[in-house]
Amino acid sequence: MFWNPPQGAFQIPRLRYGNYSLFLSLFSVDGVFNYTSLLLSQEDDMLYVGAREALFALSLSDISKTKLQKNVSLIRLSRLSEAKTTDCFNYIKILLRLNSTHLYVCGTYAFSPICTFSMFVSRLQNTSTFTLERDEVGDVVIEDGRSRCPFNPEYKSTAIIVDGELYTGTVSNFQGNEPVIYKSLGQGAALKTENSLKWLQDPVFVGSAYIEESQPIGNPVGDDDKIYFFFSEAGKEFDFFDNTIVSRIARVCKGDKGGERVLQKKWTTFLKAQLLCSLPDDGFPFNIIQDMFVLKPMGDSWESTVFYGVFTSQWYKGASGSSAVCAFTMAQVERAFSGRYREVNRETQQWYTYNHPVPEPRPGLVSGSSLHMPDKVLNFVKDHFLMDSVIRSSPLLLKRSVRYTQIAVHEIQGMERAYDVLFIGTDDGKLHKAINANDKMHIIEEMILFAKPQPVQHIELDPQRGLLFVSSNSGLVEVPVANCSNYLSCGECVLSRDPYCAWTGRLCGSRCQLITVPANTFRVLPCKLRSNLARRRWHYSNSARQYLYATLEGNLVVVAQADRMENYECWSEEEGFHQLLANYCVTAEPQRETTTLIGHSRTPIIEQGEIIILPGKSRSMQVHTKTYWNELIVVCALLASSLVVFSLFIIYRNRDHMKIVGKPAESLPLNGNTIPVSTSDHKGYQTLNDNYICSTPTHESSPDNSKSFSEPSDRRPLNIKESHVEYSPTCPRPRVRLGSEIKDSIV
Repeated sequence: MFWNPPQGAFQIPRLRYGNYSLFLSLFSVDGVFNYTSLLLSQEDDMLYVGAREALFALSLSDISKTKLQKNVSLIRLSRLSEAKTTDCFNYIKILLRLNSTHLYVCGTYAFSPICTFSMFVSRLQNTSTFTLERDEVGDVVIEDGRSRCPFNPEYKSTAIIVDGELYTGTVSNFQGNEPVIYKSLGQGAALKTENSLKWLQDPVFVGSAYIEESQPIGNPVGDDDKIYFFFSEAGKEFDFFDNTIVSRIARVCKGDKGGERVLQKKWTTFLKAQLLCSLPDDGFPFNIIQDMFVLKPMGDSWESTVFYGVFTSQWYKGASGSSAVCAFTMAQVERAFSGRYREVNRETQQWYTYNHPVPEPRPGLVSGSSLHMPDKVLNFVKDHFLMDSVIRSSPLLLKRSVRYTQIAVHEIQGMERAYDVLFIGTDDGKLHKAINANDKMHIIEEMILFAKPQPVQHIELDPQRGLLFVSSNSGLVEVPVANCSNYLSCGECVLSRDPYCAWTGRLCGSRCQLITVPANTFRVLPCKLRSNLARRRWHYSNSARQYLYATLEGNLVVVAQADRMENYECWSEEEGFHQLLANYCVTAEPQRETTTLIGHSRTPIIEQGEIIILPGKSRSMQVHTKTYWNELIVVCALLASSLVVFSLFIIYRNRDHMKIVGKPAESLPLNGNTIPVSTSDHKGYQTLNDNYICSTPTHESSPDNSKSFSEPSDRRPLNIKESHVEYSPTCPRPRVRLGSEIKDSIV
């Protein structure tokens, strides 16, 4: 399947911080990797970090210095020999708070998962230490981690503790082909999904959440509290050639205790529905969920809950895919789970909509105790666990060639309304901060968190302190949700659309950068846009139009004029807002080196007739530059004169060869006497011939259309009727000119 995204569908970050790590607090221990599990504990002001073979307790006041203090402890749980492989380490997969004094920790433990029933945290004289729970003999209390923690560290899983009961989504065997949603701990019996009924089809769990529908007390809408699971799995309801993957949302009731005769120690309220994040125009699906964040609005009921998920697609064109962020409301989820069911034919494995009456009480809900639920209802649940309705949503945010891995959402009250700020991690160690402004998603900034590209594995939000804790394979970083100090002006603050920041100062006057260069020399004036969404505009006076041109990069090349100072201002325009980026005062000083000073400019005034828009292609820019037409004419005239002089020189050297052989006898004068021809006469004829050639008018040319060169002369051409003239085919000229000789003749 291929997809051509609509134009303008993808968003780009407005700002990019390549060295944002300079502003971060980093925690990392040599030899420790895979910081995969994070637990934020507001009760004791601690951040617990589960890594490979290690567990840390970090102070929220400063995570980077905690390892140097006594409140940092390292607990090694592995019992392996020295010859270890990468997968045989103990990877912490579950790190949850059981109660006010105990933690619950599970690890892969070399493909034999175990859990410590509790981890005791003692606080003596402001010092935190970990103490494993021990029995009467003194041995560490451990439990079998099967159905709670995966065997392979590569398998994804999810876990949540609600009122002392552990709900997990994982695999229950070494091969990884027995998925399970499992409830353990607590006072009641352990419950799990029925594998023989194929309720789960190779799922990949990404998250879980607890929704208190019973709150507030006396709520007439909700019935029982729910635990939701989010995962992707094989879509067996689709009869395609490819193994189609679909995203799911599943839920079980907190009060579920299993059936008495049917579905004993199994879930009686398990239901699942499809989540579909697709484009509205062509329906291209982002069918693989990567992470889900459940946002419970402040002060509102559970019905206002919003599910934010990041999705990718199993189909893409080219070598790289795209990611999308979709949001689903609780109203959509409730509508799907209250709708029709699907039924599977066990023989043909075909799915179809169940249109017959549904038994009472409605399957998937707890009315009283599940132990007293009719067998008819429980038998119906066994084959009708998939809902017919699809929970649909269109992407709020699309990103090309980026794979989103984690998401956290913070609801913040702005000056006018509440905003949902999205923090999205990528597979190359970047963090995108986005917001929905004016019904349009806007990526405020992109931050590079780690020195080497690596996937973001977990994002933990601390809304009270305004901090994000982002973990990866190599370490943990602390990121502030806002860094308003990056915006140095009112314009930058407004254009960022960052709801955490507000401009409180006053707008100050700008100064120009005084640049002095030799006269008639070029100088490149740079102008770098701070926002990828802005357009560049140059402002200058009318007198400077003929002495500049723009480059493809948007810089301006100017020529300094003697005894003149010109002001050049570079403005950025974004969303109707203008901001001054660069201000130059260029003046000329002959025979001096280039210097750079700081001076004050004129008050900037933007006029439409004096603005050049530089969108990126130089063909679309109208720049007035100086022409050299007059200089070209002068050079051509000098060249023509040189060629004429050279031609005269050649003709003079070959004058003897140019005489025509066999010329006719000359006519005698009227008195009959022979007039001797002197040397001076021949010289006079030769001089006359040369003068005639030089003064030949430009309209006379040879028959073969040969090129001729003209020179201005006041002489008029000879009248052919009054002269005896003989033309040569190669160089037509009069052989004899009778003028002054007639005056000297004796009549």
